Amino acid sequence: MLIENGLRRGSVEVPVSKSHLHRLLIAEALAGEYGRLIVSPEDSEDIKATKRCLKVLVSGEKDVVLDVGESGSTLRFLSPVVPALGKSAKFVKSGRLAQRPAMEYPALSAGIHELPGNVSSQFVTGLLFALPLLDGDSEIRFKSPLESRGYVDMTLDVVRDYGITIKDLDGGFVIPGLQRFKVPDDESKRIAEKDWSGAAFWVCANAMGNDIVFEGLECASRQPDRAVVEAVKLLGGEIDVSGFPDSFPALCIAAACNEGITRFVGTRRLRLKESDRVAAMEDVLGRFGVKTAAGDNDFTVYGSDRQLSGGAFRSYGDHRIAMAVAIGATRAAGPVELDDAKCAAKSYPSFFAAFSRLLYQRR
Repeated sequence: MLIENGLRRGSVEVPVSKSHLHRLLIAEALAGEYGRLIVSPEDSEDIKATKRCLKVLVSGEKDVVLDVGESGSTLRFLSPVVPALGKSAKFVKSGRLAQRPAMEYPALSAGIHELPGNVSSQFVTGLLFALPLLDGDSEIRFKSPLESRGYVDMTLDVVRDYGITIKDLDGGFVIPGLQRFKVPDDESKRIAEKDWSGAAFWVCANAMGNDIVFEGLECASRQPDRAVVEAVKLLGGEIDVSGFPDSFPALCIAAACNEGITRFVGTRRLRLKESDRVAAMEDVLGRFGVKTAAGDNDFTVYGSDRQLSGGAFRSYGDHRIAMAVAIGATRAAGPVELDDAKCAAKSYPSFFAAFSRLLYQRR
C-alpha cells in the first residue's frame, strides 16, 4: 500500500473498544443473551473470534473446537470459562498466538489461585469470569503488585454490572461461588465504549502537527490507553508504558518527531505481542531515519524536528505497527510503501479507509 507523505487534517470516527466489547459479549453469553453474537461487517477480527467462539461454546455440545484466530484476548478470556461450564475445548490458534504465553485449564476448581502480579491482565479477566460459576468460593492472590490494574478494573466493572459479586482483597480478590450472570436493567451498561487504543494513533498524530478531529471518547473510561493524552505531554522525557502497552507504537512515532530523547520503560512484555513490538519499532524507526536504543525493559528514541525518511516498511503482520507507520508518513519527506495494511482489521478495520479520506498537505 502506498501512503502519500504530508500532514493530514479532517475528522475520523473512532471504533468501538474491542477490550470493552469482548467483556460485554462474554458477560451477555453467560447471562443467556445471545443476540449480540451475530457478526457485523464493522467487527474487528478479534471481536469476530470472540463471537464465533461464544456461539460454539453456548451450544449443547460438551466437547467443542474453538477457533480463536490470532486473538489472545479470546483465548485467555475463554480458557478458564470452558471448564467452569463443564466443557472441554480444543483451541485453534493462528499467527504468533501459538508462541505467546497461555494458561491451559483442563479442569478448574474453586479455591485459591495464585498469580504473579506481572502476568497479563487477560489471564486475570478469564478467572474473574469463570470462578463465580463454580460450586465453591475462590480467591485470586497476586504474588507481587498487579501491573495491569486498568484492564482488570474494566472486567470488574462489567461482571459487577452483570450481577456478579467480587470483593477486593489486599493483594487479590474474593469470589463467591454459585453465582449467575444477569443482563442489567440499565441499558447503558450494555453499550461498549469507543476505543482509546485506536484513538491513540490520532492523539499521537496531532502531537506531530496534524489536525485530526475525533469524538465520542469517555474521559472517565477505565481503558488504560486513555493515558496516551497525558503521555504525549511527556515526550522528550520518560514514559512508563507498562500500564498501556498498546499505545507504544504510536508514541514511538510521536517521539521520533519531537525534539529530545524519549525513554520508554516497561517494554518487556511488548516483545510477546502480535509481533515483537520493540524489535518492530526499532526497524520502523530505523527506516524512518531515527536512532533508537533497545534494552531489556526500556526503549529510547532520539527525536528531532526534521522530516522522517520515506521508503518501504514492514508491518510484521501487526495491526498496531501498520497504523504507526501510517501516521509516520504524515511527517515523512517522501511516500511510504507499507507491505500489509489489511492486518489493521484485527482491531481497527476502518483505520486506513478513514486515513485515506483525510486531506493532506506536503510540508
